[in-house]
Amino acid sequence: MDHREQVRPAPLTIPALQQWDPAHGVWRLGTSVKIAVRRDQPTARYEAEVLAADLEHATRAPVRVAIGATPHQGDIVMRTVAADSRLGREGYRLRVGGALTIAAPTATGLFYGGRTLLELLHQGHTVPRGTAVDWPRYPQRGLMVDASRTTYSTRWVLREIRRLAALKLNVLHLHLTDDQRWAITSRAYPSIVAKHAFTRADIRRIVALARRDHVTVIPEIEMPGHMAAFLKRYPGLILKPAAVVGPTTSATYSTDKLDITNPAALRAMRRILDEYLPLFPGRYWDMGTDEYLSPAEYAAFPQLATYAVQKYGAGATPADAIHGFINWVDRIVRAHGKTLRLWSDQIGGVGRVPVNRDVIAEWWDSFSPFGDPLTLSPQTLIDRGYRVVNAGWYPNYYTANIGPVTGKASLPAVYTGWQVNDFEGTQIVTTVSSKQTVPADSPFLLGSQLNIWGPLDETTAQTAAEIERHLAVLAQKTWDSPLPSASYSGFTRDMARVGLP
Repeated sequence: MDHREQVRPAPLTIPALQQWDPAHGVWRLGTSVKIAVRRDQPTARYEAEVLAADLEHATRAPVRVAIGATPHQGDIVMRTVAADSRLGREGYRLRVGGALTIAAPTATGLFYGGRTLLELLHQGHTVPRGTAVDWPRYPQRGLMVDASRTTYSTRWVLREIRRLAALKLNVLHLHLTDDQRWAITSRAYPSIVAKHAFTRADIRRIVALARRDHVTVIPEIEMPGHMAAFLKRYPGLILKPAAVVGPTTSATYSTDKLDITNPAALRAMRRILDEYLPLFPGRYWDMGTDEYLSPAEYAAFPQLATYAVQKYGAGATPADAIHGFINWVDRIVRAHGKTLRLWSDQIGGVGRVPVNRDVIAEWWDSFSPFGDPLTLSPQTLIDRGYRVVNAGWYPNYYTANIGPVTGKASLPAVYTGWQVNDFEGTQIVTTVSSKQTVPADSPFLLGSQLNIWGPLDETTAQTAAEIERHLAVLAQKTWDSPLPSASYSGFTRDMARVGLP
């Protein structure tokens, strides 16, 4: 039998295809490449233009978009189709016959079908005939970059957006402020801005490429903790313990915490939110919130208890003051049409005022120096109605070792042994923390993200090279299709074959 008539196994992609129904023969990319779209489908036309540009870059051959043309042998077809519950918002169908057809209900699905085609053509100019049906299991799949402790260039961020898109990852979470640096320009508070901070023009470039590549940019502006970069310029807004009197320069207490009982502090945070919220058109806003105060520290700040009782009534606690601040930010964010996200370790305080259930919790550790009742388990968060992103230290932190705590996960172990519904926190070098597992099909489990935290003992170029495999593994796990290779070593060979950037 001619080899062109043999039935081939599923084509190799990362993440792997969910389903593949093979047929006989191959489709061959024509020497004059044409992408055919219907006249009445502007979404398909736009995505065809995007794919044409990327195909030209990959193949070094001219590619044209033909509107209303009849497809022929070797052509590509892109078209939108009716909504499909299986495909959802990001799935697509790939039908490989005489022409190669990418069909999807949404622009994102068409874009991802194009990413699959680019990987297939990197392996050769022929694709096995057959039909693929492909979709992600988890809706949020991405990367967090700590731009406060490490200075990343706009060019670096743009390259990572292209890499995320190639892997069908859809979130770029930019941690823009912390104690070390305020890494984004500010018109309202120019004195707080660090050298080499992202300008408004930089952000527009980042957002524009992300929109093209179906990546959501989520900015994180930390409040009310981790605010030393802001508060060193505005010390009058610092939360001060009762024992501190006189000049704050002689105080020994932490100066990274905002006094949320101070009306001037709330006005300042409102100015920051009003400045930055319109700059980011995505669906989400992140306020951080982590490591503000532990219950053991409440007594040192009696103004929190007084404020809570005045605002929420008898029996209110400092946790109510903190939760009330979170809910105040949430109302502002929702008024801008966005959903609030925050690290999970301040949600569980005991009191009268719960954190609004509409926020998304980024769960990061099973152990916290704050301890219970702040650090809720993933299942408890879900049981209370919170949507959860698995940002657990293991295996999703990429950072330097901190004493006995490992900063980078073993990728072979992650590839063969970890699933998105497995939550683990800090890993000690000699022992693995206990795993907490939630149902994989829970609608409250949104997905996972890799978190790059600084400072790192490497250059940003080295970081980009090192995280490539981490992101590929995360892409496979969050897409949750059958593994393309049984072993991690096989998976690394697969990466080379598909030409990941």
